[in-house]
Amino acid sequence: MLDSDNSKQINVLYFAAAKEITGLSSEELDLPPTLKHLTEILTCKYGDELRKIVDHSLYAINMEYIEKKDEANTGLKDKDEIAIIPPVSGG
Repeated sequence: MLDSDNSKQINVLYFAAAKEITGLSSEELDLPPTLKHLTEILTCKYGDELRKIVDHSLYAINMEYIEKKDEANTGLKDKDEIAIIPPVSGG
């Protein structure tokens, strides 16, 4: 069956601290135009705790890392898979 509202979606994958904060390993969201917009949507939904994580995380779109300096202008497309990958600490 065709989607009658023609909504375009992305799939967001959460790892480590981002997964703990959201309580999800993934979720589908309506397509925002850029990664910057996605960050705004997610921090409105999950709060400053997630913003602190995202500010220090890497994004990957369809398994390709995006450099921090390029996040604001990186466009998103229907069915993109966006991973939020927090820094890993170890000892």
